[in-house]
Amino acid sequence: MKSNRYMRKQLLVSCCLKRSALMTMASLALALTLSACSDHRTEDTSVMPGKAARAPLSIEVCGRPVVYDKVPQRAVVHGINLLEMFLALGLQDRLVGYGGLRDIQRLPKAMQPLLAQVPDLSSQGMNLETLLNAEPDFVFSGWSYGFRQGQITPASLQELGIASYVLSESCIRQVARERVSLEDTFSDLLNLGRIFDIEARAGALVRGQRAELQRITDALKDQVDKPRVFVFDSGTDIPVTTGRYAMPHAMIEAAGGSNIFDDLNSSWMRGNWEDVIARDPDWIVIVDNDRPTADGKRQFLLAKPELSQLKAIREQKFVLMDFSEATPGPRNVEATRRLAHALHPAHIPRP
Repeated sequence: MKSNRYMRKQLLVSCCLKRSALMTMASLALALTLSACSDHRTEDTSVMPGKAARAPLSIEVCGRPVVYDKVPQRAVVHGINLLEMFLALGLQDRLVGYGGLRDIQRLPKAMQPLLAQVPDLSSQGMNLETLLNAEPDFVFSGWSYGFRQGQITPASLQELGIASYVLSESCIRQVARERVSLEDTFSDLLNLGRIFDIEARAGALVRGQRAELQRITDALKDQVDKPRVFVFDSGTDIPVTTGRYAMPHAMIEAAGGSNIFDDLNSSWMRGNWEDVIARDPDWIVIVDNDRPTADGKRQFLLAKPELSQLKAIREQKFVLMDFSEATPGPRNVEATRRLAHALHPAHIPRP
C-alpha cells in the first residue's frame, strides 16, 4: 500500500502540472498558481526525517533578508559553477539532483566521481516536474542560470515550501549593485556554509583563497600599466562579452588589467565589433563553453578581416578560461593568477 507521503507528493505534482501552461505568465501569476499546492508541500516537508530545526538564520540575498529555519538535507543545484561551489564545500551528500551541466567531463576530474550517484535533472533549463520529483528542500541557482521570471523563481519555490539561495553576481538582473568583486564568490561560499551548518569548512576554503588573491594583488600594487582586455564569450555578428557586473570584470581588475567594456552596465551582454576595434585590446580572454570550442572561437577571431589590425590579434595574445572559471566559483582565484601571469609575467610567476 502506498505511503501517505507518496500520495501527498503525487497530489502536489499533479496539482502543479495541471497549471504548467501558466508558467510563461509573469512571476506574480506563477506564485498565485503555485500557492494552491503549497499546503500539501508544507505538510510533507514538515515531517521529513533528518531536517534539522535551528534558530532562524537571516541572510541578505539580492538586497533583502531571507530566513532559513532548517538545515537543508535535500538540495538541487543548477549551474556548473554553482555545482563546483557545492562540491568544493563537500556537500555532495546533500545533493538529490543537479542541472545545467551538459557534460560531466567539464567538471574538474576530482569532482566527477562525486556525482556518480546523483541524478542529472536537466542539462538545460530547470523543469518543474523533475524538480518536484526530486523532493528538494533547497535549491541553489542564479538569475539567468536557472531562475527566470515567469518560470521557476525563489518566490515560486517559497510558495512550495522550498528554500533557495541566489548567486550574488546574478542579482544585477533584479536589483542595482555598486560593483562586482571576487568577494561575491567568497560571500556565497560563506553563506552556504552558514545555511548548511559547515561554517568551519567554508571559512577554511575562503581563507585560503583570500590569501592567494592577496598575494596576487600585493605583487601588482605598484603596477601602473593596465593592459586592455576583451572577453569573448560567443557570437559572430554581435559579440557576447563581459560588462562591469560580471565576474571576469573583477578578475581582470585583480589581475592588473582593464576591461574594454567596463561601461556596459550589466553582467554578460552584447557589445559590438566596432567598439572592440576602436578600443584595440592588448589581450583577448576566450570563454570556453563548448559553443563552439575554444579553438573554434580563436580561429574565428583570427580569420575575421576587420579585426586583423588589433594588437591582440596581430600578436595572438589569448587567455583561455573555462566557463566555470569565468563565472563565480571556487576556481576564480586560480584563473585570476593565470590571467595576471599573462598580463604581467615579470611580476606574477607561472601558476
